[in-house]
Amino acid sequence: MNQPHQKARTEIHPEQEFIIGSYRWFTYSAEVTGLRLVCLEDLTTGTITTTAVVNPTRRTAAHKAWAGARQSRAAGMPWEILHEMGEKGVDPDQKLEEMFRGYGHASVGDMARLTVDLGKVPMHLCLALFNEGSLNSGQEKSTRYQSEFGKAVLHPMRLYVPESLPQEHVEHLEREYQSFGTESLELFAKHKAALLHAFERYYQADTTKPDQKSALTSRVLDCVRYFLLLGQWSGVSFETSARDWSRIIAELKASPLSYYQRVAAQIEKLLAPTKEEEEALGYKAEAPGLIRHTAPLLTTNRNLHALKQFLEDQTDLLQSVSIHSGFPKRVVQRVSLIEPLYTEGDRLVAAYTLLLWPGLERKQLLNWIHAQDSETKKAISTMIFAGHTNYCELPGFGRTTRMTLVMESFLGELRDLNRHRAWGRFFPLPLVFGERLSRETIEQIIARGFGVPLYLTDIPAFADYKTAFEQDLVSYYTKLQEFLGKVSAMYRDTIDYAFVLNLLPLAHQLDLWMHGDPKQAAYFTAQRSRPGGHINYRTLAYEANQLLAMSDSYLSGMRLPRKPDPSSREEFFDRS
Repeated sequence: MNQPHQKARTEIHPEQEFIIGSYRWFTYSAEVTGLRLVCLEDLTTGTITTTAVVNPTRRTAAHKAWAGARQSRAAGMPWEILHEMGEKGVDPDQKLEEMFRGYGHASVGDMARLTVDLGKVPMHLCLALFNEGSLNSGQEKSTRYQSEFGKAVLHPMRLYVPESLPQEHVEHLEREYQSFGTESLELFAKHKAALLHAFERYYQADTTKPDQKSALTSRVLDCVRYFLLLGQWSGVSFETSARDWSRIIAELKASPLSYYQRVAAQIEKLLAPTKEEEEALGYKAEAPGLIRHTAPLLTTNRNLHALKQFLEDQTDLLQSVSIHSGFPKRVVQRVSLIEPLYTEGDRLVAAYTLLLWPGLERKQLLNWIHAQDSETKKAISTMIFAGHTNYCELPGFGRTTRMTLVMESFLGELRDLNRHRAWGRFFPLPLVFGERLSRETIEQIIARGFGVPLYLTDIPAFADYKTAFEQDLVSYYTKLQEFLGKVSAMYRDTIDYAFVLNLLPLAHQLDLWMHGDPKQAAYFTAQRSRPGGHINYRTLAYEANQLLAMSDSYLSGMRLPRKPDPSSREEFFDRS
């Protein structure tokens, strides 16, 4: 992809809008947006959700899904089935709802596909959505192709603190909190200017050639995104089945983050409006019967709470396994392959435990889990599986296998690699699953440290730029620690520390566990090591490929021959 030219935006106006409670509905006609666009804004959070409607007079997704579902009972050809539905005046949404909720035949819900776009949302919500999806397609706004991130807005702190907090306290906290967003953008701009000049000189870029100028800009943006914050605004388009949307909404409603709970209610309202709202907007939702009345899916978080009490009170886990602590330092990215000694169950228990204590040392944790006696293992298993049925499945991170890569990298790379939905994926951030964030939990997360782009660490000519990069990040974390200490001294454990997640820079270290199989391993490592990608995740993919190829002689044929080279001028300008 080439860097798009920034054009002046044409202001367009909605065809209609009205406010109901804390929501604002507005629509755009097909003449303006190609398809009828239905939009819903939460006036409290500022988040906007939209969905495009193919036919405002029909429930298109439900209609197609019911016609497909009829294949199991109807002998006719597709046109005969659809004709029969019309003759009998079938309400496909009602029929699907009866089958989906009344009979528990949930697979029909996967035949109704729905797309929702979300705007003015923090990056971590996009991260959570991709992590929760396995059937989805989607696209998030790219820090590589959109220089507008240089003006990114930091999600308000008021959405993460208790409503009972006095207004003057919230306003005071908000001012200091927003200063981190300002500093982030200043550092982004400062290092962008410096690296554009440095990279242009080192790689001998001819900026009169559009392809070289585009590549230069993209490589620089790959680096300076490290100063962007996880809580700054982004946007995402997310497409999945109605059944999957129902599950995701239910899980978001149970999240420890109250903002996620509001987003869940907003998505549900967009996809399943009331009859009165439909009439006022002049359209029919695609498949509201498969979405409406989605209850919070509390099972996993209840089980996590029970597991925490058990591990604290009846085991020596916290005395036997060390926890990362202290001031964050620069760390080096690497890839690990979890030894086959550890079972799928070991890996599952490790994920549950890391959601409770994200700072636990991984190798020690796996050893401790594997070494427990049969009685302890059965007790833990009972807690994890409690309440889960064929209608209430384990969370997505339960898709463990014996082929597990641990990408010990940074949030920027995690955002990219987390989109490989065919892998079972896990990262130890309590966004959707976990307990309310305490200061202790946040300190464990912060202590993981931060990284610097490989262009700066691996090329001696950029040593001064690496030093400046690192010094600015150390200064940023110092300020963050001071702010955290100030908030803690004033509010102690009466406040939720989830707001600190918004202040983590994309340079921050966080492990991504990827459970896969040979097919996905061959595709993933070949795809992500190509020259067009960011040098950090290209190197991770290559190192993962080498580990996998060496782990089993039957996998040796997938070995990639060429290691990515950050100093290569050819690779720098190669956009393939």
